[in-house]
Amino acid sequence: MCRAAWRDGTRTIVATPHVNWDYPDVTAVVIQDKVAAVNDALGAARIDMTVRTGAEVALSRAGELSDLELTVLSLGGGPYVMLEFPWTSAASGAVNALRAFARRGHGIVLAHPERSPALRRDLGLIRDLVQSGVLCCLDVGSLAERGDRHVRSAAWQILGEGLVHAIASDAHDAVRRPPELAAALASAGLSAVEVEYFIRDAPEAIINGERVASPPKVRDRRRRGFRRRRS
Repeated sequence: MCRAAWRDGTRTIVATPHVNWDYPDVTAVVIQDKVAAVNDALGAARIDMTVRTGAEVALSRAGELSDLELTVLSLGGGPYVMLEFPWTSAASGAVNALRAFARRGHGIVLAHPERSPALRRDLGLIRDLVQSGVLCCLDVGSLAERGDRHVRSAAWQILGEGLVHAIASDAHDAVRRPPELAAALASAGLSAVEVEYFIRDAPEAIINGERVASPPKVRDRRRRGFRRRRS
């Protein structure tokens, strides 16, 4: 997977394994140890790439994690923790939990909001969360065939409203769900400047604790293609 990511232009990866109740053995200590082992293997293989610690933390699990654990689970060792919204259509309880988590002083990056039933049904909620300081990270596959039509529609709409601050590969292997970003976004029709923002500029600011610049509003390339075919 690292070789595939390197060929796509990636030089730094933040590993984001699930930290939720389905995988109780995936802990901050385990992630720290495994990331160190991968970096040792990369050095031995002379692959010019660094893997940094992180996690995709279920909102239902976040409340019981200590601040020390969350520091290890933060994205790249920076001030932001990636949280996953619950897979339900009800949002009120999750929003309260999200706000309670924010009061602990950790920045929040919301994982794949386009895939959450509750957030897809209420894009105004995403706007409110972003206005309150939450950042959003899309999955690159949601812009293409990997996502169903509801997910694709939400992904492009969120992009178009300037509510996306990063786009991740959500890679699971080197073939079916590869760590492809630059090439996939170019194929989806994003400009070079837009690609640079979503996969390099904003992610670097997130993991380094720097100010994240306002995101671009990306036109829905699917609609442009539809009009061209109709004309």
